[in-house]
Amino acid sequence: MALYVVAFTEHGGSRCPCRIRAAAGVDHITLAVQKIWGARCYWSWMPGSDTDGRVYERVGDAPDAEDIPRTGRMTVSIVPAQRRARE
Repeated sequence: MALYVVAFTEHGGSRCPCRIRAAAGVDHITLAVQKIWGARCYWSWMPGSDTDGRVYERVGDAPDAEDIPRTGRMTVSIVPAQRRARE
């Protein structure tokens, strides 16, 4: 399994990186969102963007219009993580 760094950066604000080790084909963004904000949270893409979105917390069992926004607009990036050198 490969190691990735998924980073969420608020526009004009803070950056929240998360290291994820997952198999190919897994949704790394979903794993990172749930690791940082909790299992009931999910990523929602902004219309027309393939880098920006928001994190929401589900109120019910499925994503809905009444879900609670947990973040403002953020940019997400996924890059392979560099392994630390062993001594």
